Amino acid sequence: MPKRSTRSSPPEGGGAEKEGTPALNIRRSIAWTFSEQTLQYGLQFVASIFIARLLTPDEMGVFVLSMSAAAVLISLRTFGIGNYLIREPELNLDKIRSSFGVMLLISWSLGLGLYFGRHLVADFYDRASIADVMAVLALSFIVSPIGAPAFSLMSREMRFKALHNIGFASSFVNSGLGVLLAYLGYSSMALAWGLLASTTLHSLLCLLAVRDRRWLRPSLTYWRQIVCFGGTLSLSTLIATANADGIKFLLGAFMSPAGVAQFGRATQVPRIFRQGIFAPVSRVLTPAWSEDIRKGRPIAAAAEKLVAANTVLVWPAFLAMGLIAEPFIILVYGENWRPAGQIFPWILLSHALLTLLPQPEQVLIPYGRAGAILRLRSLAAAFSLSTGAYGASLGLEAFAISRVAAACFLMVLVFITVRPLLGVGLRRFAACYLRAGFVALLAAVPALAFHLSGRGSLTLPELLTIVAASAALWLLGIVITRHFVWGELRLVARRAFGH
Repeated sequence: MPKRSTRSSPPEGGGAEKEGTPALNIRRSIAWTFSEQTLQYGLQFVASIFIARLLTPDEMGVFVLSMSAAAVLISLRTFGIGNYLIREPELNLDKIRSSFGVMLLISWSLGLGLYFGRHLVADFYDRASIADVMAVLALSFIVSPIGAPAFSLMSREMRFKALHNIGFASSFVNSGLGVLLAYLGYSSMALAWGLLASTTLHSLLCLLAVRDRRWLRPSLTYWRQIVCFGGTLSLSTLIATANADGIKFLLGAFMSPAGVAQFGRATQVPRIFRQGIFAPVSRVLTPAWSEDIRKGRPIAAAAEKLVAANTVLVWPAFLAMGLIAEPFIILVYGENWRPAGQIFPWILLSHALLTLLPQPEQVLIPYGRAGAILRLRSLAAAFSLSTGAYGASLGLEAFAISRVAAACFLMVLVFITVRPLLGVGLRRFAACYLRAGFVALLAAVPALAFHLSGRGSLTLPELLTIVAASAALWLLGIVITRHFVWGELRLVARRAFGH
């Protein structure tokens, strides 16, 4: 067996590691999670094309309303227990069994609440079919916790290849069965049954993928420890969700639904772009950094590389889009969305600022600091909602600027909170910012040229030309700055072509 390295991040320049080292495991795990997410998005997109032709907007609306009614309960049913299992330093069979017991109690209770409350929602919207859909959704609360501990334990063990296959199979069943039942005339129930079948298959496959299933006999021995950690995380999630939805309600109250729609359209592109990068990486970093901390390895160098990767990927793309903001939005979405294009640069800036540091959960969950997450998210939400209310009272652009202020405040809170844990200051990240800034300026030259031309419209060939030229200049930038991402790309190319 090769000796396990103590490094928790890829080496500068992307040199080859021995088989089984943490750096190589992290690379492979991120590749599997990216692949899983891409395949799932692809399946959902293809299925949506068929569903759009098989179900009417009214039938789709019934399912959407049912899911919206269940959304808060869905976010609460795991109760943060998955993260507890991933980061717990002294995990044993009794703690796993206790986690399973708490999951069953919470998820089944929420499922019963959803089931018995379904008619209230159906009567409110005057749609009896909503109650039928919610009844099937309630069944997923019964099934979901059965495989949840196995899923968390596989994540803890970095078994992302197996999770990739399980996730893809479940998504395939969800999409395929949904389309089939819609074709057979099951209306909005087609999507509900597809979701239930997917949840059931996911739980069963996770159970089959783990060898030791002794934890299937639930216990409540450590329930206080689990509820304390999981409840705090769940409350933090609720506060973050309330903040994200609350600012939209504020905007609608001061302006109109049209203003909310314009803001939503402006945030769509940067949100999807950041989620496409952050979501797969976060799934891997939580168990990887938790293992580093359990074994006494520092994660400061890994956090620095995370910031370096995020900034060099996000800043060039967002700066280029900001320079062609209004023409880009009009080309993609149409003339009706011109106000979204006008606030687009501010929205891009607010999202770019969020890459200055690791996301708080990425650092604090591995350290078990659930209380710190709650305090941070509470303060951030209070500032975000207060500045959002003031900005919305002044107009749509002022509201967009308030998002920049909220992002700055959040990053200040994150720095104050994680600095003692990482043991580094902003000077440590300065080199990352300088490299990313240079690459961003270089990659944005084609967009800047178009911006200086003064043209108010953009054609698709022109957009593709800007994208291609910016991508080439981005590659040149990471080569000139000797950014570690260049070494990673070379390593991927060598592996892909067998060199």
